Order: sequence, then structure tokens, then C-alpha cells
Amino acid sequence: MNTSSLTINQLSTAIIHLGDDFLIIDLNHAAEQILGLSCRQLSGKPVFELISGEIDRSLVSQFIEKSVSTSVQDIVMELPKGPLTVNLIITPLISDKPKSKNSCLLEIQSSETPKNIQKDLRLQQQSRVSEQLIRNLAHEIKNPLGGIKGAGQLLERKLPTDFPKKYTQIIIREANRLSQLVDRLLMPAKIEESRLTNIHLLIEQALEILLLQNQQHKIIIIKDYDPSIPELMIAPNQIEQALLNLIKNSIEALGQDANQNDKTSQIVLRTRIKNQYTIGDQQYRQVLKVDIEDNGCGIKNELVNDIFFPTISGKQSSGLGLSIAQSLVQRHQGIIELEQKDGITCFSLFLPMSFDQNN
Repeated sequence: MNTSSLTINQLSTAIIHLGDDFLIIDLNHAAEQILGLSCRQLSGKPVFELISGEIDRSLVSQFIEKSVSTSVQDIVMELPKGPLTVNLIITPLISDKPKSKNSCLLEIQSSETPKNIQKDLRLQQQSRVSEQLIRNLAHEIKNPLGGIKGAGQLLERKLPTDFPKKYTQIIIREANRLSQLVDRLLMPAKIEESRLTNIHLLIEQALEILLLQNQQHKIIIIKDYDPSIPELMIAPNQIEQALLNLIKNSIEALGQDANQNDKTSQIVLRTRIKNQYTIGDQQYRQVLKVDIEDNGCGIKNELVNDIFFPTISGKQSSGLGLSIAQSLVQRHQGIIELEQKDGITCFSLFLPMSFDQNN
């Protein structure tokens, strides 16, 4: 391996080393991942074979001759996996060979990356606000709950011994359950002890619980899992809760679709690994992506941007589920994103394959 390969492979951004007449000399692992082509396949080929549309090559050459970096926006690259719109940053290389022409480094950036960064930062800010709102709400609930439980216990003691105590026991039991929920909401925003966990096992456990609770719904579940995904170091209870909330949201959407009688209710669960993926303003070498897709009633356009705020759901439920799911995933430096297209609603859960538990 030459010095050029060693240097550019230390970079997380996608880099192509171009030599005379824009011929490809080398590219790093990040570029191979984005292009879906190896260095061996591309070495010696003109880079413009990958680009559809016109680029003013003479102008680019002038910038390189003057040792001035330049950039080209929204260029379409024709790749085996399909067209990809990118931004190109061209940085000249100073060569000791006088006849060397157009030697430069070509940095490839997805044109969607700046938009995604802004979107993720907005979601992260929403989640912080949501978590504070939920904690404030939990504080307001805690005191009345204590009063309800105390009144139930007092009433139970005052009732005649032969009087059925079923209803007072329900009051006490449900007050205890809500009190435990409030205590969990008021816990510091830290994750539980992490351990190596199979993400597919968590999906299956969440799915089993929800299908038992919703046996009246006839739903086809399509599982499209990548079996090569390794175990992740995560807090399993929290990620399972996030998955449970997302799948529950899909089941509820299918149950509320007025047109669902004319079509088959369907949920698709898909897992994939994404390489060189940016969450917020942090780029990760690999992230896990879990898609939960349904063909239900969808989410109203006016609610899409605020769907992760508490009490925003468009349904009859409380609207806390998506907000809590987003908060739990963000404790793992992950994110949940929403996309709607052609009657399909897809929540995508992204988790770094490794994360800093103390962050």
C-alpha cells in the first residue's frame, strides 16, 4: 500500500485521488462505500465516466493550475446502485512532476447531508424540550396521585369488613402503577447498564407483546432483517420500549384508517447497516437503521414537523409514545426520523454501532 492510500484511508470523508487528465489513482474506504465500487474497479479510469451532465473541465483545470480549491454543487453520479446527487470539493495537489496535470483530491459529499444535519439538530432540540415538558407534567401528577392512593387506603379501612373491596384495590393498584411510571419519567436522563444485545430479539419481543394485545387486527407482518448485523452495546430495555412505541403507533394507524377495508393492513420491519452516516453534526462509520413501515392512515401534514412533541399524535391516545421513543434513542446518540411517501409511513430508528455511554 502506498503513502497516498495510507493517508486518505485515515479520513472518514469520501476522497478520490486523481492524477493526470482526471484519471483515478486511488480512493479511500469511505469513497468505496458511497460509490459501491472498489479501488481496483476504478483505478485508471477517468472520473468523468461516473458523472452525468456537463462540468467545465477547462475551468476546473485552471483552478488546479492556480492551486485554488473549488466546489461543484448538485452533480449526479451514475453508480451501479443508482444515481446519486453529490457536492464535489476539488483540492489541487502540488506535484514535483512538472508534466503532471490536474492532480487533485476529490471530496464527495452527499447533497442531502446539510439538510439532514439541520433536520436532526431540530429533532434533537425538540427531544430536549419534550423531555423537560414530560418531567414537568410528571411533577404535577405526582402529588395528586399520592392523595388518590391515600384516600383509597383510608376508604378501604373505613369500609365494613363484609363490603367488597375490589374497587378500592383497583384504585390503589392503579395509583401505584401510575406512581411507578411517574418515577421513571422523573429519573435522570441516563441510560441503564448497557450490554451486547441482538436488535432482532428486541424487535421480536416488542412485536409479540403488541400482537397479543391487538389480536382483533388482521395485520400482515413482513420481516426484512439483515442477519449479518452484529450485537450492539445498548440498554436493551430502553431500546425495546422505543421499538414497542413505534410499532404500536403503526398498529394504531392501521386500526384508524377508514380506507383499510379496501386494502391489506401491512407492517414492514427492516434492518440495515448504513456506512458513513451523519446523525446531527456527528458522522459515524457505521449505524444501524431499523425501519417500521405501515400503509395506515398516515400523519397529517400539519403535524409532521412536531410529531415528536408530547401530546402531538393526531390520534386519541396521549401522544407521549413517540416523544418518549425519541428521547430513549437520543440517549444512545441515535435519532428517529419520519418519512411519508405514496401512502407509506416510515419511522426510521438510527443507532451508532458504538456510542459513548457517558456522553
